[in-house]
Amino acid sequence: MPTFYQIALPVPRSAPFTYASDVESIGVGSRVLVPLGRRVVTGVVVKAEAAPFDNARSIIEVLDDEPAIPPALLHLTQWISSYYLCSWGEALEAALPTGLTPTSVFYAEISAQVTDAELDAMSRKAPKRAELLAYLQEHDGPQRVDHLQKELGTSSIAQQLDALQHQGLITVITKVERERGPRTVRAVAIDTALAADEPRLHALFDELDKRAPKQSLALGHLYIAHRNGNGATPLTALANQLGVSVSVIDALIEKGLATVSEVARPRDDDPFDVLLAPRDEATVELTPEQRTALQAIEDVLQRQGDRFQPFLLEGVTGSGKTVVYQRAMQRTLELGRSCLMLVPEIALTPQLHDRFRAVFGDRVALLHSRMAIGERIDTWRKIRRGDVSVVIGARSAVFAPLANVGLIVVDEEHEPSYKQDDPAPRYHGRDTAVMRAALEQCPVILGSATPSLESLQNATETRYHHLRLTHRADTAQLPTVRLVDLRQERKAGRLKGTLSSPLLDAIRDRLRRSEGTILFLNRRGYASAIQCEDCGAAPQCPNCDVSLTWHKTSNTLACHYCGHREARSTACTVCGSLELHEAGVGTQRVEEDLRAALEGTGAVIERMDTDSMNRRGAHRRLLQRFASGDVDIVIGTQMVAKGLDLPRVTLIGVVNADQTLYQSDFRASERTAQLLTQVAGRAGRDPQRPGEVLIQTSSPDHPAIAEVLEHDRGYHRSFIGTELAQRREAGYPPFSRFMTVEINGPNEAEVEHVARVIDRLLPTDHPAMQRYAPVAPTIARLRNRYRRLIVIRSPKQSDPNGSICRGLLSAALLSYYTSYAVSTVRVTVDVDANGSV
Repeated sequence: MPTFYQIALPVPRSAPFTYASDVESIGVGSRVLVPLGRRVVTGVVVKAEAAPFDNARSIIEVLDDEPAIPPALLHLTQWISSYYLCSWGEALEAALPTGLTPTSVFYAEISAQVTDAELDAMSRKAPKRAELLAYLQEHDGPQRVDHLQKELGTSSIAQQLDALQHQGLITVITKVERERGPRTVRAVAIDTALAADEPRLHALFDELDKRAPKQSLALGHLYIAHRNGNGATPLTALANQLGVSVSVIDALIEKGLATVSEVARPRDDDPFDVLLAPRDEATVELTPEQRTALQAIEDVLQRQGDRFQPFLLEGVTGSGKTVVYQRAMQRTLELGRSCLMLVPEIALTPQLHDRFRAVFGDRVALLHSRMAIGERIDTWRKIRRGDVSVVIGARSAVFAPLANVGLIVVDEEHEPSYKQDDPAPRYHGRDTAVMRAALEQCPVILGSATPSLESLQNATETRYHHLRLTHRADTAQLPTVRLVDLRQERKAGRLKGTLSSPLLDAIRDRLRRSEGTILFLNRRGYASAIQCEDCGAAPQCPNCDVSLTWHKTSNTLACHYCGHREARSTACTVCGSLELHEAGVGTQRVEEDLRAALEGTGAVIERMDTDSMNRRGAHRRLLQRFASGDVDIVIGTQMVAKGLDLPRVTLIGVVNADQTLYQSDFRASERTAQLLTQVAGRAGRDPQRPGEVLIQTSSPDHPAIAEVLEHDRGYHRSFIGTELAQRREAGYPPFSRFMTVEINGPNEAEVEHVARVIDRLLPTDHPAMQRYAPVAPTIARLRNRYRRLIVIRSPKQSDPNGSICRGLLSAALLSYYTSYAVSTVRVTVDVDANGSV
């Protein structure tokens, strides 16, 4: 008699499926392989002993001896499914690293060759089919279907595949890509029979000492390892240790004197020594404000029963928030519990990892989505086994399978990068961390020098316990801030490209004093566009409604949305004019201007953006060189704007403060003030070397710019009060929630039709839902898919937790999928769009 199980699958809009198995006790939270249509996918058991189902298909394989997903994460992903309107399976897929969710993959390969004439005839009747067939004939072996779709620039080739298969020209096969096991290395040990035969062993050593002394040395080492019970030794490591070649050890194996095996070798979390911890923070004496904050947190940690309590730790830059985190974590570990810390930028993890490893040793692990797949899987397994007790990572680390979580920390809680945009689930890392803390019944610390208005409002409403650090630690002073009015600099002719004379003078002064400088501009590339001076045209991405960004170092035009690249033309592609100029400025342009201005000074200049930091370990190597003085100036995007604690940095230059100020986003002022305050805080961390910040702007009187001048008093209350008053009057977050419904597809008319259908299905007059008519967003076409947006606002006064609005939206979408769905059109929902809470 089979047992029935409910399995959550990574399929949009679906409830768990029922499958049967002869295995009587598959643990809830275990991964299983199941058939789904023509595919095989990985699902997670969410309910055992489900009700029998007549047509239930059978589970193919159980992948776990022990459940991969602990109970707390099961509950968390179920909440994500309900709150963010995605399937439970999609949420569970996000909780597992890539490589732990095997699935079937379709491949296509040629089964019969066609002539050029036949291909030409096909191209006239069925050009897409002919293009696919030509590609397969030009490439040997099976080709992944998803790769073919990418190469051919289309979202689906199903019809072409079916037609070619029906003609007998190709074969479509399915393979299940298995999960990656632990990384293995060759290991060697002395033959056990030889090790037990001492007379033979001594004679052998005498012989090898004369004929092959290096082999004798290696064999002796293996014998000692055997006597000490150390087991097999990694072959390459042994060769390096003894200073011999691998062939020496291979010779022992060929003679039967040693045996070889494959052993698992976990990847190191970090292949470097501790280099970026500025000081021994385990013994730093706390300031009175730090002690007060820590005491409030420790009181909750030591509480019996439910210890859930959100803390908003607001501290000026350099006030020692990280030290408070560490002390709270130390107390948590002493109580036998584990700790989770989220950071917004992967660039922050090397230094934070070093700082925390200096305090906690090897109990710290890094976990983020930019790690190599195998490395991330190994780290995930270490966490699941309980080999580490402190996990630091970016947004996705909120799903780290830690047991007995006692404290969660969200550093720089205001950062918009905590919000997942695509794919589903479109969750907010900060809010998900707060929910996980509630499920784990532990405190959560939300730290920031510039808290989000949502968190400040939660503190005002006493949902969060507000802790403040108003002074820098170690007697260091906040940097002085000066504004450089670009309007006056232009009129006086004092601009050297993108850099003003006051900024260049300050940089030269730091070079003379061997101090570090950071220049900040939140746009990579050389220019945001190349524009024709005669007709005004700019090269456009063929897949998206955006101008291509010029990258001068590679002389290519690139789309930062879909990845399209093309060579730069010397003439306008519309009118043929040769009069082209660069519009907008990126980090490459700033680097060029700076090198020209500092020519002959010997200054070492580096960039820190996603173009220059795309190799493994690049962040760490640059930070190490910068900290040691081998690099004088770093030009960077938001990677340099937060979290870095480098005492030799005394100057921050903001190349263009207006860049984010006038974006079509109601948060533009808030985020500009946050970003400028954060980047300014990188200067003056050493009490003996005061810091200075120069902000280049054409809007020196704007409240968000003026806010940074007031940063010596913390996040300025008048600015916050004004912003909150404007938001309340407009009905914007934090006094409401925004949700967006995006409709996209390859055919613009179909997209427009579906948008109108969904618009009509939504309530027109409900206090919990105020919707706006469908509109084309700023980028109306993305990756060859046309887009429409329906924006929904849910006032918190009418719907405090948003459940009524989500219910109304779910009902409308159910009606759409039941009666009106168009197969080529995708509908996605973003709850708390733009990170609103």
